[in-house]
Amino acid sequence: FAPPKGGGAPPSPRGRNGPWGAGGGGSLHGPVLKDLPSQPPAVIEAVFGWLQGSLPAMTLQGQGLRGGVVSGWLLPGNLTVATHLLGTPYCPSLQGAILALEDVNELPYQVDRLLTHWRLSGAWAGIRGIALGRFAAEAPTQPSLTWEEVWGDRLGDLGVPVVTDLPFGHGGLNLPLPVGAMASLDGNQGTLAVRSPLVC
Repeated sequence: FAPPKGGGAPPSPRGRNGPWGAGGGGSLHGPVLKDLPSQPPAVIEAVFGWLQGSLPAMTLQGQGLRGGVVSGWLLPGNLTVATHLLGTPYCPSLQGAILALEDVNELPYQVDRLLTHWRLSGAWAGIRGIALGRFAAEAPTQPSLTWEEVWGDRLGDLGVPVVTDLPFGHGGLNLPLPVGAMASLDGNQGTLAVRSPLVC
């Protein structure tokens, strides 16, 4: 994966052979093909709009957790998969990135553990902001941290804008996010604005 030309992070020294970013620009994080028919028309239109170059921009509305406004290149992904790529040759440079993360079937304590690994590994250094989508999981059967407690404890002191509850990820509305596109994250208004097309 290589970040977009003319802004954001410099190309990763690891080259373009990593699976995160599908071996280069021009990929989307969104519904897989078999799930696309179950998505509402807005999602289907956005998928084809990004792929055909006819969608110039898109804004997602969530909840601001930590304020601030930043711009950077967008790196969406599944939190569990991304965590396992840290420290390997398949993890791209995260410098200048707005990370957009989601997950499925991981309870709050499990997500807390994953985010703790990011903190201890120093992986948050150099990122511009964090955008959180849907974390679809069954309700815990034992006393548990709430999602709000996990986000506040693990992400609230990183010094970057954080927005939660954005409409992407498993288990519901799954708007597509172009890997490597330029984006703005507004922690005051709770928005993620993707303002450039796919990077090919």
